[in-house]
Amino acid sequence: MKIWRHGKRFITRLPGSISSTKVRHFSDKTFPTFEPDKIRNFSIIAHVDHGKSTLADRLIEIGGVKTSQPQQLDSLDVERDRGITVKAQCASLRYTHKGSDYLLNLIDTPGHVDFTHEVARSLHLSDGAVLLVDATQGVQAQTVNNFYSAFENNLVIVGTVNKIDTASARIAECKEEMRGMFDLEGISEISAKTGQNIGAVIEQVIETIPSPQGRTTEEFAAILHDCQYLASTGTVLLTILVKQGSVSVRDTVSFIRSGKVYPLREVGVFLPGLQPTGVLSAGQMGYLVVRVKDVEDIVIGDTICLPGSDITPLQTLPQPKPSIFSCVFPDEGTDFRSMRDSLEKLVRSDTSVTMEPDSNSTLGQGWNLGFLGTLHREVFAERLLGEFGTSVIMTRPSITYRATLANEEVVEFNSARDMPDSYTVVRWEEPLVEVTIITPAAHISTLISYCMSCRGVQKENTALSQDRFLLKYEIPLIETVSDFYSSVKMFSSGYATCDMEEGGFRETDLTRVDVLFNGQMVEGLSRIVRSHVVREECRETVAEIAKMMPRELYKIVIQCVVGNKVQARAEVKPLRKDVTKALYGGDKTRAMKLLARQREGKKKLKDSAVVKVPKAVFRKF
Repeated sequence: MKIWRHGKRFITRLPGSISSTKVRHFSDKTFPTFEPDKIRNFSIIAHVDHGKSTLADRLIEIGGVKTSQPQQLDSLDVERDRGITVKAQCASLRYTHKGSDYLLNLIDTPGHVDFTHEVARSLHLSDGAVLLVDATQGVQAQTVNNFYSAFENNLVIVGTVNKIDTASARIAECKEEMRGMFDLEGISEISAKTGQNIGAVIEQVIETIPSPQGRTTEEFAAILHDCQYLASTGTVLLTILVKQGSVSVRDTVSFIRSGKVYPLREVGVFLPGLQPTGVLSAGQMGYLVVRVKDVEDIVIGDTICLPGSDITPLQTLPQPKPSIFSCVFPDEGTDFRSMRDSLEKLVRSDTSVTMEPDSNSTLGQGWNLGFLGTLHREVFAERLLGEFGTSVIMTRPSITYRATLANEEVVEFNSARDMPDSYTVVRWEEPLVEVTIITPAAHISTLISYCMSCRGVQKENTALSQDRFLLKYEIPLIETVSDFYSSVKMFSSGYATCDMEEGGFRETDLTRVDVLFNGQMVEGLSRIVRSHVVREECRETVAEIAKMMPRELYKIVIQCVVGNKVQARAEVKPLRKDVTKALYGGDKTRAMKLLARQREGKKKLKDSAVVKVPKAVFRKF
């Protein structure tokens, strides 16, 4: 094994690797070029916390680059704050195997179910995948989902068991699970933490994963995998996979969808930092830097070519369907225009987010955003604030319902404002998700009871081993929006794992609930509620809102209504000034007159005043 290092000379020897190692140096001008048959493109896929980013660190080191910090590819602030991978990141490794030089392009993917779109895009660009399983936990819910995603893309899958150095590792049992569930052979045993047997994984990748099909002699064509706005330079960093031909920093590139043409400012690869090379050729993953006037010209999955080329658009990347929706409005200190610019730049980087204009009589103009899950929604808001300094008001998440009208027309809606009138509807439907839970046997009865309390219907109950079971339930999506993951962890003492997929629709009964303040409806607080729980939901809503409302000089009456019928009511008592304090005696009629005048004034104020609802109420409800 030969290890190449860019920069200062050093030699790395990892346990389990070949003992003889050599270091080669490459400057910007001497970065080697590789024919497609000497390139391997692969993704690392696994359940969350199974060691993907740690394995990526070891692969980068064995490729000759020292990692300055753990989880080198987790470059976003939100990733380091939360300790999770949010975006798929690329890195190029240079490696010598059996006397031949190879370029390995790896993609480190997220493990949480809310970011499966990043995994799908990465697998779409890969020729193989390293499926990583934690030896202390075995096959988990997201492991199953990731395997079938790679299998459907016809990728070569390299099975790997990680964390074999831990005392609680169940190596033989994990390998047997992978053979039984996935029919995998030649499963490697590694420790990404210590580097044990990492060399065997690299050699297996080279020998089993096929090389890219493109040729450097063809016309240049590349798929846009990701983009990032660089505020410091006002440019856009484009992550691409070159399918055929080659591109030079002296070239001008064209985007097929928009038809726009831009000169290149920089061309290079990820080591994992930006390494200018001047040229990218067929099979390589790398980056282009361009200055774009309008970020709407950038579309993830677009085909990039040279101007005037007769290139047919390459296969498009899979587009996900959002499962929950939230409206965003400018917070204090943020104007609508700056919020719009920030949203457009971030949405270009995260194409799983949908964006449509919206407005609210109380909060003004805003946007209705679609997300893949609640964690995705939270991370997006944190990135918006951290990367662009934009603070927004994000409303309570909603989902997409379906209504069949009397004329047999089917209407989909995700807000109470767009909900059709009940007298025109013959059938309401709510979306479902197929939930897969893998749990130890000790917690199976508790989790079954919890899934049933979420109106779940059991589809499968399979024993993976003597101590581990796989449960599949069909559960309404609305039941999983708030705290389903945390509840599964709580009921299983943290040992169960959960994964979700779309599951169609089921008939239900829906009602629109409006919130009134002194008889005036506030549009942004209207909600869609199941008819069976309207009374309970309304009581909880008015009680919580009453606690959050500041007291005024007049009484505030909060009501939840369905149509013209009041379902629940709460009051916020007015502030009271002691108008009789200055009286020191005399007839009591003097005090009665002052109190009557005060009541009359408060009544007039109540009739003419507009109740100001705090923005915290919109954030919660």
